[in-house]
Amino acid sequence: MTRTGESARQDQTGSPRGRRRRSRAATGAAAALVALLLAGTAACSSSGHAAGGSASGGSSASSGGAAAATISVTLAKDSAGNVIPDQPVKIAVRGGTLGSVTVADSKGDPVPGTLDATAGTWTPSTPFAVGVAYTLSASATATGQTGKPTTDQVPFTVETPGSSSSMLLDSITPEKGAVVGVAMPVSVVFSNPVADSARAVVEKQLKVTTSVPVTGAWHWFSSTRVDWRPESYWKSGTQVTVDADLDGVSNGNGRIGIHDYEHKFTIGSDIEAVVDAPAHTMKVTENGRLLRTLDVDTGGAGFQTWGGTMAVIDKESEVEMTSCSVGIQCNPNGPNYYDLKLPFDVHLTFSGTYVHYSSGDQDPGDSSSHGCVHLSKPDAAWFYGIVQEGDPVTVNGVPKNADPDNGYADFNLTWSQWTAPQSS
Repeated sequence: MTRTGESARQDQTGSPRGRRRRSRAATGAAAALVALLLAGTAACSSSGHAAGGSASGGSSASSGGAAAATISVTLAKDSAGNVIPDQPVKIAVRGGTLGSVTVADSKGDPVPGTLDATAGTWTPSTPFAVGVAYTLSASATATGQTGKPTTDQVPFTVETPGSSSSMLLDSITPEKGAVVGVAMPVSVVFSNPVADSARAVVEKQLKVTTSVPVTGAWHWFSSTRVDWRPESYWKSGTQVTVDADLDGVSNGNGRIGIHDYEHKFTIGSDIEAVVDAPAHTMKVTENGRLLRTLDVDTGGAGFQTWGGTMAVIDKESEVEMTSCSVGIQCNPNGPNYYDLKLPFDVHLTFSGTYVHYSSGDQDPGDSSSHGCVHLSKPDAAWFYGIVQEGDPVTVNGVPKNADPDNGYADFNLTWSQWTAPQSS
């Protein structure tokens, strides 16, 4: 059962953080950016640059009148002429040998990166940040000369892409400052699809740090959703920080990240509920100690309750439950039609599974629900009061487990399934 018009909790834009001092490239005014760089067909001194796709320059020749080396710099661009943020910068030298390459932001702070002098590339350690001005400095030694090297400085600004070219997040779950149960995954939902070819790069920028050592991994459920879960349940008291360093990162489909996001949350008490569907009971424990054994109803024939472990999505004091909203029956005269406002609702799946009290099923102890787990009103009130987001509710003795992405049923995959290579 589900409430009418229900949707997942969302954080539409996330929380932008301060600009990181990294060198990154973007889209939008790429032509203006490249206009600051010198065309490869025109060699100018380091004091001036001509428009085009690369920048060239060089100091005057050393004593003896020999020609100075000429340096040209090229930023990678896509077919629309926009700078690709995570690609190497190419530095070519004519008439000499490339020496050093450094990049600094507008404050003069160095940007980490790696120079491959043989290939003539400089690669930023993380993508260029949007809306930030940089200066690339390169040096080269002219062939046959032993005097002062040629030096060149190339200024450029990475423009912020417009909304049609921005990569944003719909949500990061859990929310900032949340206290959650031991089965709660980190779930990141993107506003637009991430290309298969970009997932490894994007995933590298999604970092999870914990106050105690935890083994965990990311798993892509779709092109717009990726979850991180520990190998086994969290330890109570663990402090978790999620850093989504997506400023300047490409999604592989023409969109560039314009924000960094940070969420911190805490793992609360180990509250676990285990439903034995054939026995019509639910045992609730806290830190391994049995608190109560409750009588329950589960789904009847044709409406079996989803099985496996489902982390609590959320809870509400009252939800309107309708048979039509979950495709059971829309005819008010049908035998399976219902439209009820019911209390003490603990949400388990996006498809509409709840643990709750039902006024149409006041004496639990059989299998007569339409898929939800029903409790008596006093038991439902007690369970509602103790349970929190992320607490695991495991249903045993039913035909089929919930799909792992139907809510937060991530633990319905084994660890080997979770970490197995995913096909494109």
